[in-house]
Amino acid sequence: MNLQQQRLDLDMPRQPVAAVPLRVREVTPGEMSEPAAARELWAAVQFGPLLRTHADDSGFQAALARMLQRAQSFTSRVVLESPDAVLLELAGSQRLFGGLPALLAALRTAFPRPLQLAMAPTPLAAVLLARAQRNCCITSPARLQGRLAPLLLSYLHWPEDELRRLESMGVATVGELLRLPRAGLARRIGPERLWQLDRLTGLRADPRRAIPQRERFMERVDPLYETVDRERLLSVLQPALTRLEEFLRTRQRGIMALRLTLHFRRAAAEVCVLRCVVPEYRAARFAALLSARLEALSLPEPVRCMELVAGRLQRFIATSSELWTAGEHGGSAAAAQAPEFLQTLMARLGEGAVHGLAIVDEHRPERQWRARWPTAAGVADAASSAMQRPLGLIAPLPLEVVRDAAGQVRQLLHAGQALALVSGPERIESGWWDGADVARDYYIARAADGAQWWLFRECAAPRRWFVHGCFT
Repeated sequence: MNLQQQRLDLDMPRQPVAAVPLRVREVTPGEMSEPAAARELWAAVQFGPLLRTHADDSGFQAALARMLQRAQSFTSRVVLESPDAVLLELAGSQRLFGGLPALLAALRTAFPRPLQLAMAPTPLAAVLLARAQRNCCITSPARLQGRLAPLLLSYLHWPEDELRRLESMGVATVGELLRLPRAGLARRIGPERLWQLDRLTGLRADPRRAIPQRERFMERVDPLYETVDRERLLSVLQPALTRLEEFLRTRQRGIMALRLTLHFRRAAAEVCVLRCVVPEYRAARFAALLSARLEALSLPEPVRCMELVAGRLQRFIATSSELWTAGEHGGSAAAAQAPEFLQTLMARLGEGAVHGLAIVDEHRPERQWRARWPTAAGVADAASSAMQRPLGLIAPLPLEVVRDAAGQVRQLLHAGQALALVSGPERIESGWWDGADVARDYYIARAADGAQWWLFRECAAPRRWFVHGCFT
């Protein structure tokens, strides 16, 4: 592709403008009514040819992902204009690339033909020009309407019945549509279409939500020599961990996972994943967790190279340390030490060995708790004050029942101690839908030594008594 094919039709002076000293002067009211330069400059890349090149959906999605990645190298404001165009806002990127001509040349290199490229002060105008295969760059809002006038209305992608209605009125181009009276046009096509035309010409703002960039830290570390020494491996990783901390600190972000892949000469690669309880960014903390994980890892061969990949960036809110040190004037460091303690346990024992407890909306006590991922709040959720349940349940143990001559219960004994009922009964009858139904009357009882037990009696015969948990 030669330079003549790459050149765009620029609506800008062809001759270089000599540099002049900057002078500040007052603007008269008459000058304020003149059209100003566009505050935004949108580039539209029409990727209709991709649909013909990649017949299958997977190939098209992969090509589209690569194109979005190239677009985000020019600007952070990249918008996917469904279903056939990508928008880039480039007003702030001109100085970075050394001016508009250099920026256009870089764009055409990144998006070669048959992809269509057009630039305009409004996003919708850039899309229409790219769909019409008008390889142009319009920088002045005053010249925008003249360039849009000859475009066919079909490029607006309006419904066919609306286009046929306009065609019956003798309206086939954008210019003919814009010349119609606004009041009558709003009655014929509706206010929504009129507002879309205002966004097309720049009379109404057209805000677009950019695709968020998903940054991720990745680095390959090559030791000077192969080794199985854990301390040497950590020393080689230390500079990469320091760069990871700088990467996270400058973005005010943390990560919840860090993956270290160890490559050997002949053996299969070993993957070591660290998962954090709270977003973490400190290199010293990552080094401590990796040291604990590597101690429990068996290396089949000397490590040849390592790959460090950080998880998705998470919002990180820095907090100040306590005014008083631990144990001084009631100060406590338990809240700050709990996440580090849990992370160290998971690094040494494995993720499956450490978990928290969460309350489940279930009436049956033995199914009221489930394992969950530990959080900074601790390993267990606090139960509601309205639910009088013991934290630790035990398997139901039958109680010794002392009856009188009439067969009435006179006393309940547990481990040789008499129990006195304090409150109850609370009936729990549930589980008929899954075959594990229960029907019980629960009581709270106090023993002679002050312990409080959670008892229940079966509602059905033979109405036996059991102890199910202890409060204190």
